[in-house]
Amino acid sequence: MLALAYYLLKVTICSGVLYGYYHLTLRNKIFHHWNRFYLLMSVVLSLVVPLIKINIFGSGSAKTPVIHLIQMVTTSDEFVYNYSRSGFLQLNVSNISFIIYALISAFSLFVIIQTLVRIEKLKHIFPATIINGINFRNTNARGTPFSFFNNIFWNDKIDINSTTGHQIFQHEIAHVQEKHSYDKIFINAILAFFWCNPFFWLIRKEL
Repeated sequence: MLALAYYLLKVTICSGVLYGYYHLTLRNKIFHHWNRFYLLMSVVLSLVVPLIKINIFGSGSAKTPVIHLIQMVTTSDEFVYNYSRSGFLQLNVSNISFIIYALISAFSLFVIIQTLVRIEKLKHIFPATIINGINFRNTNARGTPFSFFNNIFWNDKIDINSTTGHQIFQHEIAHVQEKHSYDKIFINAILAFFWCNPFFWLIRKEL
């Protein structure tokens, strides 16, 4: 459990640095389209970078602070790995912590699957009208309107010809055209396993 906790800590630090850069320099800029890809790449890098092991074979006193920092992280990696294999981690507290973490992740996955099943049911209950190549489904379901891949699930209580209705409709069309459903599935799947990372939640909000 210690090795997992240490990995989660490094992921959180990486995502915090990348999100901090986004928040300070990229957020609310005019190139929103590229911000989306930066946020998605930030998640991927946060998961991959902590897994990369870098060995620095330097000698003498010419080591820079960056090299010292990398060596310190590498050394701590070895310490955590060796310590996690020792008998000290066979404590009930560690096992219980892992079980609780796994249960929360399992519940999060269950919610995602349940949501996908609900959407599939809505597709079978409410027939689609093709509008500009998009499946428009007029429903009375709770939580509508929303879009999912090539489908817009509308709420029949909202007049689509009104100013507000037209704005919402154009907003959902933009989601379909930009294929934001892939982003939603990706980030929610990541959060199912990394639900303790606050920066991933902030990234999801930005997406």
